[in-house]
Amino acid sequence: MFNRYRKGMPVSEMFLKDSAIAFRKLLDALQSKRRKTLLAFPHFPSRGSTLYQIARSLGWEITNRIDRSFELALYWEYATVREEFGPLERIENVRVVNLQSRDISKDVVDEQMQHAFGYSTRIDPSSFQGIAVKKSLQNAVHDGLAVECPCVAEEGVIYQRLIDSSVNEQEVMDLRIPVIGGSIPHIYLNYRKNTERFKNVPDRSAYCSDVASKLSDEEVAQIIGFCTIAGLEFCELDVLRDCTDHRIYIVDANDTPQGPPKHLPEKDRSTAIDSLSKAFQTAFIPT
Repeated sequence: MFNRYRKGMPVSEMFLKDSAIAFRKLLDALQSKRRKTLLAFPHFPSRGSTLYQIARSLGWEITNRIDRSFELALYWEYATVREEFGPLERIENVRVVNLQSRDISKDVVDEQMQHAFGYSTRIDPSSFQGIAVKKSLQNAVHDGLAVECPCVAEEGVIYQRLIDSSVNEQEVMDLRIPVIGGSIPHIYLNYRKNTERFKNVPDRSAYCSDVASKLSDEEVAQIIGFCTIAGLEFCELDVLRDCTDHRIYIVDANDTPQGPPKHLPEKDRSTAIDSLSKAFQTAFIPT
């Protein structure tokens, strides 16, 4: 009744989800309260998504039914190359966030970084000398592999320079940077073992940090410029700082971000959600 759910979801689960929405609507009606609605199309955000956490904090309802009334829309398609933007292009008089974000393949992200920063991570494996990283072009695959170059290039992958983000002999640190409407509300610092930098394993620890302590004004401007080129108004970026040349490198862009990170302390988690919600409201919700 209220949302389109994923194919194969049990009828009982769909019924429970719609029943919960109906119950909230009944409570709102009894309290003479009207809850604003956000369209997330075409897919319904998971409970672990950043968007779900923000909507809950702001008291908004989320739907992915485009035939319902809503005050704001956000292009939310779980795909590396997105194809279901047509219905959103026909929406009138409502802002559609991330509508121009169509492709977050790693080679596309690297090319956009080249335009914004003047440098990138990509190397030619047939001529490069030393250790490089081979990755699938697809997002969220986590299949990075160190390879010795020169080597014969494979199709469907990207070869990148090995970025050493070590902070000591045991750990590497990744910067996860949320960007909302051209601003960076805060930064997550994610730590993992040096030996696990390419593995799909949970981070050992995570912390929330202010922007100025980790990024220069020039780097902030470059990141915002990258997002403008990519059509990313609401996203999270995976960024590494090389401990040798001290430059930052965007290695992944996510337009359907999940978080805050699981290992974030509860105090930092609450602070992060509040920071994200305020930035979202300022950027996308007119007063």
